[in-house]
Amino acid sequence: MFRSPPTLFNQGAPFLKLLFFLFLGSVFIFVDYKLHATEKIRLVGNNIFFPLQQLLAQPGKFSDFSLDYFQTRSSLKKQLEEQSSQINSLRLMANQAEILETENSHLRKLLSLQQKLNFKSLAAEVVFSPLSPSSQKIIINRGSADGVKSGMPIASDTGVMGQIIRVFENSSEATLLEDREFSIPVLVERNGLRTVLFGVGRGEPLELRYANNLADLDVGDHLITSGIDGTYPAGIPVAIITKIDRSSEASGAVIGCKPIAKLHHHRYLSVLLYQPNTTAPTPTESEIIKNRQRQKKGN
Repeated sequence: MFRSPPTLFNQGAPFLKLLFFLFLGSVFIFVDYKLHATEKIRLVGNNIFFPLQQLLAQPGKFSDFSLDYFQTRSSLKKQLEEQSSQINSLRLMANQAEILETENSHLRKLLSLQQKLNFKSLAAEVVFSPLSPSSQKIIINRGSADGVKSGMPIASDTGVMGQIIRVFENSSEATLLEDREFSIPVLVERNGLRTVLFGVGRGEPLELRYANNLADLDVGDHLITSGIDGTYPAGIPVAIITKIDRSSEASGAVIGCKPIAKLHHHRYLSVLLYQPNTTAPTPTESEIIKNRQRQKKGN
């Protein structure tokens, strides 16, 4: 159903009506332009409708603010996670660089030790160290293919660490100074007193045995290899005396020592390619007879 136009447009000549409204519009424009008659009306309308306009705009602003807030929060959280990951990576790199610097310094010291020795040595890496405190044995990555033999000493740049006890083709097993079954002949560097150093267990002081209460020993004395067993070269640092207890009623003093070498600190060490002398000279029958004759003459 079609709606009919308003009554105003159905009555009179349309052209006259158009001229009338054009004239009326022109009058309003002229009055507004010259006399600013409608400016007050606009100001009043603006004062009335502006608060309403602001109120109607609040839901849209709140929606935009909420969207920006959550986007910004998500972006900041992502950036924080990335920066935290970068910081952790930088910390790991710094720790790794520090460890590598320490190892490089230790390797340089081992190289300097090799140049000072009058026999060959071989750098080796510790590939396995048991966590059990009852076992003071390690595995290194050098074996018979590298010239390593059972009985050869192992050392750091500061002193003796232990001895090779089992050799495979590309690896070897070594026992450390702290092992309960380990012993090494030593002498006091200050006065040349010979004795034997024994291991007691991980974390425990080494024990210097076969020294009586009257022995010339002091706390701080340095112990070095004596070389009389043929296994260790003479003159290599071994330990320092840290405790002397002469209060025991027994003839021997209780003497505690600390290894000079850091047994559990470094991944690299040196195998001293020093051929152990395990064969002691056997006197001949004529030498035995001569010794008996000398003893009879002496009596």
